[in-house]
Amino acid sequence: MGFKVLMLREAVVELHVAECYFASKNLSREFLNDFARQLQFLKTTPYSFQVRYRGIRTLNFEQFNYSIHYKVDEEEVVIYRILNQRQNF
Repeated sequence: MGFKVLMLREAVVELHVAECYFASKNLSREFLNDFARQLQFLKTTPYSFQVRYRGIRTLNFEQFNYSIHYKVDEEEVVIYRILNQRQNF
């Protein structure tokens, strides 16, 4: 069954911006598939990753230079950001 996932508005916007960028390179399907795989993994094993900063854990994409920044709150995973790993935040 797994944890429920909630994406904050900022993360949704960041995902959309990245998807648009990869669409311009004909890679949007691969990017979204990579995101979906990481999301599925996150739903089942959110505690697999250590806390990096202010209670935030990060999960890297497999194929793309992006990471999911999230917190685990009881039975819910809250995604705060989806960032390019070269991006300052």
